[in-house]
Amino acid sequence: MQGEEINMKKSISKLLLAAILLSLVSCSDESLPSDSAIDKPSDSDQTTETLPTGESSGVPDGTNFNGETISVWYTATANAIGESFIDIAGELTGDVLSDKIYNNNRIVEQNIGVKFDFYNSGIPSNQAGNTVRTLVMADDNTYDAFFTIQYNSAQLAVEGLYLNVSGMPYLSLDKPWWDADYMNEMTIGNEVIYGLVGDYSIDRTRCLSSMFYNKKLSGDFYGDPDAICNDVIDGKWTFDRLAQISAEVYSDVNNDGKPDRGDRVGYCINDYSNLDCLFYGTGARATTRDKDDFPVVSINTERTADVCDRLYKLVYNTTGGYFQGHENRAQETLNNLVNFSEDNSMFLFGFLYNADGLRDMKSDFGIIPYPKLDENQESYHSITHDIMRIMFLPRNCGKPETVCAALEELAFIGWNDTLPTYYNTILKNKYSRDESTGRMIDLIRDDCTADIAFIYNDAFNSVGYIYRTLIQNESNAFASTFAKNETRTNEKISEFIEEFSK
Repeated sequence: MQGEEINMKKSISKLLLAAILLSLVSCSDESLPSDSAIDKPSDSDQTTETLPTGESSGVPDGTNFNGETISVWYTATANAIGESFIDIAGELTGDVLSDKIYNNNRIVEQNIGVKFDFYNSGIPSNQAGNTVRTLVMADDNTYDAFFTIQYNSAQLAVEGLYLNVSGMPYLSLDKPWWDADYMNEMTIGNEVIYGLVGDYSIDRTRCLSSMFYNKKLSGDFYGDPDAICNDVIDGKWTFDRLAQISAEVYSDVNNDGKPDRGDRVGYCINDYSNLDCLFYGTGARATTRDKDDFPVVSINTERTADVCDRLYKLVYNTTGGYFQGHENRAQETLNNLVNFSEDNSMFLFGFLYNADGLRDMKSDFGIIPYPKLDENQESYHSITHDIMRIMFLPRNCGKPETVCAALEELAFIGWNDTLPTYYNTILKNKYSRDESTGRMIDLIRDDCTADIAFIYNDAFNSVGYIYRTLIQNESNAFASTFAKNETRTNEKISEFIEEFSK
């Protein structure tokens, strides 16, 4: 009888979840569930007419792992000011998102008969990779999965420390609660997958690149708080438009003849993550794939040289643009948030999670994608901040099928329920304060791009970060910089392919 009761509860919970309108990739707000639909599904929501094309989890009804424990190592500790993480374990604190995560973890436990043991390591994000390496190389089998930082942990796949989950039972990686394109970008060939990227957590959305603009200043200068948002909709949000607006709002308040913290500026820009978002927002790529799905360098084009040149001008030659340098990056990041929230900057470069730091801002702000290079570019593009956490199974995982089943259920319920809560209740209502920003968030999520050279930076001789090298060296000499490093870059890529293929 107990097994029948569990199966019945699982079927009921899936029906209720499936009744929520799922599509999170349409530019229409009508495709997203309302807050009331998330928390209190109506009877009409549970009819077959509202079910979304019969989507269901890859874990069959009746699956029961009889209370097996799944231990997940993770970090929720940022090492830089302005960065923030959401605890994957959740907690009943009254916070809508934390409560939702906690309760959905319990639903998954009930649905398939598992018990989550989430271990918050407290390890700062910049030390996560080394910690995971140490644990796995010691053949420590305490943890069944590691939820860890992309930029310093993805590379452990090349060291043979993770389990290949390609073809693993229960995972339906072609479904919308998984990001197949991103996972394919992280790998070589069609038979190897180490990192699982999906909606089992909201990192995938919170870490998307986005810009914020001050609606008060927009209204003061252009008579319409939504003027910049309208530029985006009209396809006119470009590098040139960014520079033009920055020059128009700039005021040398302290009369020292240069943009700085004492002035009203168009934007404050750093020499690392802001450049990543601007560069890849133009649709530029460092690599493409050959017929064998091996990455090959494709960055050496006239358009890329133009992108790098115009990035240089945005940093060093734009009236009203303040370049913060890299002397004290953490403090400068905080200063950028303060400048923006106090109406001293029209724009803030960042990621969706930066909205957390703007909750007390008195003026309204809007959220928009990073600009296109020019109006000839077909669409806007976003990238994911390289602090995004990704789930990996260690090579010595003793219960991979159980772990994959649990992650499949978490991703499924996350896409159905947790993500809409964050997307609608928090981003579109609690933070953005207007309907137009909701449309912009849709646009940002729709057009995410990735590049294997960006994900595995060092293994590709930093070719995916060449624009950073140029800006930090106060140079726009793209062609000569690339030529100087081309041979070594190709050598390192060959080494990467060889190691990865092992």
